[in-house]
Amino acid sequence: MSSSQQIRINQRIRLERQQSWEESFHVFDEESALAVEMALAAGRPLLVRGEPGSGKSQLARAAAQELNRRFLSEVITASTEPQSLLWHYDPVSRFHEAQMLAAEAAAQALRQDEGEDEEDEPPALEPQLLAPPDAAASRRKAARYRYKKKKALQQKRQQLFRAISAGAGRSFLAGQEIGDLHPGRSISPGLLWWAVDCLSARQQLERCRWPFYQPGFALDDAAAAARQGFVLLLDEIDKADAALPNALLEVLGNGGFHAPLLNQTVRTPSGLPKPLVIITTNEERELPPAFVRRCLVLHLRVDDEQSLRGWWNRQPGQRAESFSPERAFVKWLAERGETHFAGAFTAKVRERAAELLARDRREARQAGLIRPGQAEYLDLLRALRQMAAEADEQRQLALLEQISPFVLVKDAQE
Repeated sequence: MSSSQQIRINQRIRLERQQSWEESFHVFDEESALAVEMALAAGRPLLVRGEPGSGKSQLARAAAQELNRRFLSEVITASTEPQSLLWHYDPVSRFHEAQMLAAEAAAQALRQDEGEDEEDEPPALEPQLLAPPDAAASRRKAARYRYKKKKALQQKRQQLFRAISAGAGRSFLAGQEIGDLHPGRSISPGLLWWAVDCLSARQQLERCRWPFYQPGFALDDAAAAARQGFVLLLDEIDKADAALPNALLEVLGNGGFHAPLLNQTVRTPSGLPKPLVIITTNEERELPPAFVRRCLVLHLRVDDEQSLRGWWNRQPGQRAESFSPERAFVKWLAERGETHFAGAFTAKVRERAAELLARDRREARQAGLIRPGQAEYLDLLRALRQMAAEADEQRQLALLEQISPFVLVKDAQE
């Protein structure tokens, strides 16, 4: 297949360690590479369906590396809020800042009033100019003035403290910028904002006093990241309520969104690459039809007979008439084992591990249970490498039989 994006097919791709992702390896088949490139060409998100452990999440990471794009990811949970993927607004911090400003305003206003109280005190009359009755009247007048002034000052304090408790007080501070309480100072750009336009996201992050999310690259590198573009992984979207995918219809359909509190529309600037959004689902919950229509769909099938037959026929020395689905599945898994653990095991060890997985998948299917997949197979070989790296083949095969139940049999036993 010719590919303008040059995603390598049927080759061992080493994935660099980054953020919380460990070093790994990936092999693109023709179907998955074509799906990624079509999603790029159409400007649509790619919804990757498949059972757990089939390599859905790793496909996004491998696509980012092959396309020389920055990689962003978010694991969706039942508590993920749709808006938090776009931006996070922190009204509590804004209220706290308003109270601090009100407290400063109260202190300043009280200092001014106390100063005015001293200045406005009526001047004392010279004793020699007053007759005795007039001196008594003057003292009573001064006392009444001080009482009224004290009462007015108490009322002023009550007014100011009510303003503090309500988060107001802005109008009591002269010479301050009204932007101190602008909503933008409490809005932190979210994951989708960074993927769509990381340049405006950086500007907003610098404006925000309490950032909630930051990408996994240096902010000084934002211009280079914008030129490269992003691959954004939204992992396990079926864990969320239907409100989340429905809320993403605007940004996925239009390639941007509007932030009402900022009166700002976020879109990828002209001339820069739009993000490639890859979304995975384990099919635990049905996705809204309107959301699925916005996506291209790739099905990753671990033991699909048609895919295995095509793979079998491409192998040198394999005859089409000798094909059987389970035999091809074992050979295919053993090849994946060599991709990830090159030279660590003999073909016999890798195939025996694959046979154990195939057996447990068959039994799980008959019992209606969740079937172990490629991820469990790789976990089994990873443990074997650590526990018996220097052992001979026979010792590895014996240990394989002992440890495989811990990896492959995960359902409750009667």
